[in-house]
Amino acid sequence: MRCRTTATHGIFTPQPGVSLRMNHLLLLFCLGLPRLTEPAPPLEPLQIAEQFVAPGGWEPMKSYLCCEAAGQAKAQTLGQQIPARVARTCQLVQQGTATAVVAVELRDSLGRRDFYLHFTKEDAGWKLGAVRNLAMTHLGPPMVGILAAMPPAEVAAYDRKHPQAPHAFTLGNMRLWMGADADLGAHFARHRADFDHALRLLQAGRYFAAPTADTGRAGERAANANPALRALLRRLYISRVGRRDTGCATCVEFVVGGLTGNTVGLLYEPNPAAVPAMSPNRLIVVKPLGQGWYLYKTT
Repeated sequence: MRCRTTATHGIFTPQPGVSLRMNHLLLLFCLGLPRLTEPAPPLEPLQIAEQFVAPGGWEPMKSYLCCEAAGQAKAQTLGQQIPARVARTCQLVQQGTATAVVAVELRDSLGRRDFYLHFTKEDAGWKLGAVRNLAMTHLGPPMVGILAAMPPAEVAAYDRKHPQAPHAFTLGNMRLWMGADADLGAHFARHRADFDHALRLLQAGRYFAAPTADTGRAGERAANANPALRALLRRLYISRVGRRDTGCATCVEFVVGGLTGNTVGLLYEPNPAAVPAMSPNRLIVVKPLGQGWYLYKTT
């Protein structure tokens, strides 16, 4: 766009020096016009997530969706479907050149819940492709309620019937399985020394030192049969150790539990490059906890 001045004879006769100042102002105005018409920079995954979970609507939502998310969020954002009283916190877990994952924590007086937003990079910018959370956790609260309400005599009877998974372990394990990421992270931090001890026992036993014909299951069985390690895992509310959940050939998994493939656990892998990639189809989140330890969930 070009801006030019025209004579104004008969309408306005400028005083000496006024015309020069006017032309200068017009020039500055014209130079500023392109900046006013420049498109806004594309949004990053964390920014998209914050808009998508905000309580109010988001008019350009559809232009930032793709894949299954585009078919699911047709009229409302996730934030509009959540009660307004619920607090929402977004955390960027990972962002690469082609994919990104943002964790969303929902919190109110009743508890916490976690969702994971999976993004892909397209020519037009970042798009939200899928929303995931741990499935089938609704089955846990009734069982936890029953276990927590047991009187001492029933607890003793339960322990006699379930010597491999007594009452204290089962209750603690289920609470950890159903708990929020923050709860699992806090549990790990409180018992970090015991987790490190369990890891040293695994390394000393060389249970996963080399792959076997059955993809390490022999080593897994031997590790979980070790009396000292088994007792330690029970105190930590860990169901088993292994190397099958995440598809990682070098990771050591401390599995809390879950149902039909929807599992929760901790893994250890000191090499960040070897940590398995997240995917909406399998490993829905891998959160770093420090010094090679991670929280993970599958679906």
